[in-house]
Amino acid sequence: MATAAAELTDQEAKVAQMLGDAWNEYLKLPIEHPMEQKEFCSAIHACQNMVLARCGVRALKSTRSVALEIK
Repeated sequence: MATAAAELTDQEAKVAQMLGDAWNEYLKLPIEHPMEQKEFCSAIHACQNMVLARCGVRALKSTRSVALEIK
C-alpha cells in the first residue's frame, strides 16, 4: 500500500496554536466551578483533534487516489 505524507497547512497550524493560546488564557481566569478547567481542556482537545485530523484525511484520500491509479 502506498503511503502519503501528512502535513498540517500553515492555516491548520495557526488554528491549533490559537486553541493552545485560548487554553493558556483560560487558565488565567478565576475558577468558578470545580470541573470547568477539565471540561474546557476536553473541549480544546476535541477541537485540536478535529484540526489535526485534517492532514490524516488528506493523506488517506491521497493514498486511495494512488491505489486507484495502480489498479
